[in-house]
Amino acid sequence: MGTSLKLSDDLVNEARDEAAAADRSLTSQIEHWARLGRVVESTLRHEDVLALKRAAGKRVAPLTRRALLAALRNIASADARTELSAKLKSGRTVYQDVGEGRVERIERDGTRTVGRFANRVFMPEEPQRATRRR
Repeated sequence: MGTSLKLSDDLVNEARDEAAAADRSLTSQIEHWARLGRVVESTLRHEDVLALKRAAGKRVAPLTRRALLAALRNIASADARTELSAKLKSGRTVYQDVGEGRVERIERDGTRTVGRFANRVFMPEEPQRATRRR
């Protein structure tokens, strides 16, 4: 079941125009943009993401444009996805969704902690105390 969202009229109108040109529904177009944005944001350096946000529809600076295109080429490569997966498993903290807004953090040493993100900061859940039944 979908979730209702409030979007600006400008964004909806732009999406409607693009959807017609791409032969998509309005919803499909917005989902398409969201998927692209998620991939770009997770792939680019933070500075490049900020530069793209500042551009907001204006021409993107050549360096940022090159970085964006390079990132998209890497994403499309199956070898790059395999390499990224190996890097993530071997030397970084990895997060995975465990449902209901909860996330599991997996440290390099294999330690697992369940928690949530609040303002982009991982907050571990308090361990639940075992209760004895009498």
